[in-house]
Amino acid sequence: MTADGGSRVTLTGAAELDFVDRVLAALEELFEAAGDLTEEDRTFFSLAVSEIITNIVTHSTCVGDAGVTVTADLTVDDAALSARFQDDAVPITIDLRGASLPEELAESGRGLAIAKMALDQLSHEVNNGHIWTLVRRRR
Repeated sequence: MTADGGSRVTLTGAAELDFVDRVLAALEELFEAAGDLTEEDRTFFSLAVSEIITNIVTHSTCVGDAGVTVTADLTVDDAALSARFQDDAVPITIDLRGASLPEELAESGRGLAIAKMALDQLSHEVNNGHIWTLVRRRR
């Protein structure tokens, strides 16, 4: 529990596909603990979290043989649903403002655009890796 009556969970693991499953399972547990979330909030926030954590796992690289490590902080409180992902991957620049849906028949490239549409705030910064912040105010 957080000081404002919300719930929070923190997970750390290797940037591998099973970490995506762990994050999404933890998110579902937070939703159940919150109890009074709208289906729209649950669906859109889950979609955004899934898109961002999957991108981290799929596209992150590390120097040398060490794998990328990711920490996920997930919070549900009275005002918002939020997630913060921090990794130690090789820093790259990402243009969130330029993220838009690709052509209809494109097979990839939708993740950031979908996350932007589902959230009230999506930010990315580079600081010894990457820090992603996702926020959806409760409706």
